[in-house]
Amino acid sequence: MKVYKLFIAIVLVSFAVNGETKTKLPCNSLIECEKKADLTSIHRKKITFLSTGIEEFSKDVNLQLLIPMYLKKIRAIILEANGETGYTGEIVLKVSHKPEYKVTQLKKAEEDLLFLEKNISLCSEDQKKQIEELKTLHHNSQ
Repeated sequence: MKVYKLFIAIVLVSFAVNGETKTKLPCNSLIECEKKADLTSIHRKKITFLSTGIEEFSKDVNLQLLIPMYLKKIRAIILEANGETGYTGEIVLKVSHKPEYKVTQLKKAEEDLLFLEKNISLCSEDQKKQIEELKTLHHNSQ
């Protein structure tokens, strides 16, 4: 009988844990993610929205439509890694990160830059110019 009660308890806990592991996405479509990113000045939120859009909703999307999102995401990552928060107001809020965090963030930006460089033929002249600016910003951030 004790084994039976233990089995039922394990099953109930399993259902409870599995029900809680589903996370709600911050946006429901690629377009919504990009719009939300454009509406905020806070870099961390921009990164979240753009990353979610690219990771969750870009599977069947033409890469040329994703390039502007990658450019925005890279810029936000680099600025955030450098301590810029994006908060606006009377006080400019800047933070200091642990060196390991900054290195990790800059590595993410570098990976996205490399991805764009591999697909440079799909970029417009303006986008190519932005990529060069971001490469310079990235290099100066290290």
